[in-house]
Amino acid sequence: MAFPFGQGTCGEVSPHVLVVTYALDPTADFVLRELNARGVPFWRTDLADFPTRTTLSAELRPGGGWAGSWSGEARGVDLSEVRAVWWRKPTRHEFAGTMSGPEQQFASVQAKQAMTVLSALPDVLWVNRPQANADCTKPVQLAAAAASGLNVPETLITNVPSDVAEFAKSCGGRIITKVLGGIVHTEGGKRGQLYTRRVPAEQWSDPRIALTAHLFQQEITDKAYEIRVTVVDDQLFPVAIHAPAGPARLDWRQDSSSLGYSTAVLPGYVQDGIREMMRRLGLVYAALDFIVDSKGVHHLVDVNPGGQWAWIDRTRDAITHALADLLQKGHST
Repeated sequence: MAFPFGQGTCGEVSPHVLVVTYALDPTADFVLRELNARGVPFWRTDLADFPTRTTLSAELRPGGGWAGSWSGEARGVDLSEVRAVWWRKPTRHEFAGTMSGPEQQFASVQAKQAMTVLSALPDVLWVNRPQANADCTKPVQLAAAAASGLNVPETLITNVPSDVAEFAKSCGGRIITKVLGGIVHTEGGKRGQLYTRRVPAEQWSDPRIALTAHLFQQEITDKAYEIRVTVVDDQLFPVAIHAPAGPARLDWRQDSSSLGYSTAVLPGYVQDGIREMMRRLGLVYAALDFIVDSKGVHHLVDVNPGGQWAWIDRTRDAITHALADLLQKGHST
């Protein structure tokens, strides 16, 4: 089943790099243009393309290896030739509109399971493995950060209202709440985002807290600035983020146009802690967020295994080249 597929200017060469992301992903484009310029063959696709626009055919060989292809109308990959998978931001599988709801649910499970054939390929670099991304939940990442010697704000996950009041008092009365999952929220047909917000005292014992789990943290009240650290394998790319007074001061995502950026230098213990945390989480790539207080203490508040980086001019080219280097060589440090 081996056959060549080309991409871009690379001609009829079987791609060694598989990129899985949504169709209009401008961040991925920076890296893919760099790979094209280097003559590194790759194939870009999305889970949404399978099985309506792409086909997968994989045969188990004696000894346990898989041979076959994942391909579209004009391009694809020979599974035995893949050396690196950039699992960036794929979207969900799409199915024929003629299928019923139950049929589509069954087909979705089948398609997801079939795609795990990629995880069984030997000697393949993953940036990152889908399971590692899925496992990087708030409880897991914060525990890994603390175990790695990084400072993490006091944190409570609960659906017990009385526990929130007690926690808030132990934090000096200043706590915030943030979502445990994704920040995108759809209600009444409108799509919005749920940002970090302060929890006033009158809401500490709100009975609605009992309806589901919530995450509460001690607010770092003497915040000096924040740092976004993009990690590519063993390389760290930190940038200081300065938010003015207003909504962005609590959560800079609320007004990104108001932000300022400057060079940041991470203390040695923070660098060591980041690398140890990445090892514990099984991640090759992640975007990390730190709050730096007036004393210079770095507090880790988020680990995003698929976080964005291209909007920051200061580090865009360096990160682009680091990711291209990693995918091109096909193995981590």
